Amino acid sequence: MPPEDTMSDNFTLSHGRLKTRFTALGPYFREGLSEPDRYFFDSLSVCVDANKEPDVREFWGWWFELTPSDQGFNYHYGFGLFDKEGVWVAKPIPSDAREAVDKTLTHFYAKLCTLVNDDLSRTLSPSQTLSEPELAGNES
Repeated sequence: MPPEDTMSDNFTLSHGRLKTRFTALGPYFREGLSEPDRYFFDSLSVCVDANKEPDVREFWGWWFELTPSDQGFNYHYGFGLFDKEGVWVAKPIPSDAREAVDKTLTHFYAKLCTLVNDDLSRTLSPSQTLSEPELAGNES
């Protein structure tokens, strides 16, 4: 890989190249909500009421933010309701939706760890502001 494709003390992946890598993780990356100093991911894991019209449906799920650091990335995430206005609201996930929400977060985090730790040879660390439990994965 050429130096501009790696993250090191001297070189950093460009915002555009990181967006390409994050998009390849699957449907989680939200390019329109991401900037060079903050990358946003989410998952609308469980529909609250599938009988409602698609444009007013709400979902239980999670959001996840990555911020670049000297050694890699720091992460922060939360759980809640993606409301009909398209806004995440922090709320406890109901027990009947919890397993599905946790499964999508675990799947995403495993893919993210592989990308950050193995492909980019960087660290993935919890943010100091993280209020949820630290995630377990294949961190190096």
